[in-house]
Amino acid sequence: MNSDMHKDRPALIDEFLDTHGWGDAARATLAGDASFRHYDRLVRGDERAVLMDAPPPDEDVRPFVAIARYLSEQGFSAPDIIATDEDAGLLLLEDLGDDTYTRMLATDGDEAALYALAVDVLISLHKCSTRPEGLLPYGNGRLLDEAFLAPVWLFDDIPLSEPVRREYGDAWLELFPHVHATPKVLVLRDYHVDNLIWLAGRNETKACGLLDFQ
Repeated sequence: MNSDMHKDRPALIDEFLDTHGWGDAARATLAGDASFRHYDRLVRGDERAVLMDAPPPDEDVRPFVAIARYLSEQGFSAPDIIATDEDAGLLLLEDLGDDTYTRMLATDGDEAALYALAVDVLISLHKCSTRPEGLLPYGNGRLLDEAFLAPVWLFDDIPLSEPVRREYGDAWLELFPHVHATPKVLVLRDYHVDNLIWLAGRNETKACGLLDFQ
C-alpha cells in the first residue's frame, strides 16, 4: 500500500486494515509500551491479530520488522509479520495472546520453569551463527547508559551526588574490557516479564514468546 501521508491517521489505519482484509474486525486497545507506539487487538470471528500503530517520524517500524523476521528465521517465537506499511508506520502482527510472564507469575505459574525457559532462549540466541545486519556494537557509552538504569529506576528516591556517580561509573569502566573480550551476540533490550509470553501450545524455546524487542 502506498501511504498518502496527508491523510489523517485514522483514515490511514482504516485503509491499511481494509487493504489486508481486517477492516471489519472488532478492535480493542492493548497496553502500550514506553514509546509512541499504540497497539490494538483485532478480532474477526475466530481469528485474531495485533495492529501496531507506530507513527513516523517519532517511530520507525523497519528495525522491528528486521529483528522479528530474524528471530523467526532462527526458530524463536517473535510475532509473525502479517502485513506492513513501513512508510506509514503500520504493522499487522500475529497475536501471541495474553499469558505474559507477569500474568503467569501472578497466577501461580511455575516461576522456576518460566525463568529457566527465558534463560534457555538467551542461551540459544547467543549460539546463533548469524546476527542481523546494521546493528551497532555496545561501546562504553551505551554500556554506561545501561549500567545507570539500575540506580535511576530502582533507587530513584536516593539522589546520587556527582562524586558518587563518577565513582559508580568508573567502577563499571574498569569491567568493560572484559565485556569487549567476550563474543559479540544479539542483545534484546527490555527482556523482562512484561515482554515475555508463555505459549502453552509450543515446545522448547518456542514456548517463550518475544515482544517489544529493541
